[in-house]
Amino acid sequence: MRLFFVFLFIFYSCSNNPDDLKDFFPQENLPVEIVEGAEMVHTQSGVLKFKIIANTLNRFKDLEPQIVFSNGFEIIFYTDSGLVKSVLKALHGEIDKTNNIMIASDSVVLLSSEGKKLETQQLIWDENKNQIYTDKRVIITTDKEIIEGEGFKSTPDFMQYSISKIQGTFNFENRTD
Repeated sequence: MRLFFVFLFIFYSCSNNPDDLKDFFPQENLPVEIVEGAEMVHTQSGVLKFKIIANTLNRFKDLEPQIVFSNGFEIIFYTDSGLVKSVLKALHGEIDKTNNIMIASDSVVLLSSEGKKLETQQLIWDENKNQIYTDKRVIITTDKEIIEGEGFKSTPDFMQYSISKIQGTFNFENRTD
């Protein structure tokens, strides 16, 4: 009989009321999806344009940014023939899907297929304008020179770029007058 009362007490003291759970787990600003070891591929008319590989991806609903990368990620940009154009790496990233803008931050490195290397703390990729830019300090290293500046604009392939407030060491050996 005593066992019956203990069972009855436990049965009535347990409940599954979702409102009670909300007190313990606040619902605001929590991701609707968390993916470890994520890989996203973007194609256009069947042609691979870029691939994103992220250690941790958090997806949010009705919140900007909608996608957040943490613990490191990289974006590999491809030519129309499937060759790697450039690779962007950073520790943190946020994607605003409404405006097609990604902000990479913390130890950002952009490498071109030609061996150029850009280092900065923040880089913004505007997919609609096909442009990568920042107003932060940048260091560009090639096999012949190191260029520093504040402010940078480029296409994602890192083939043509401009730097503001430029300084550094330059190679003028092949210059024609």
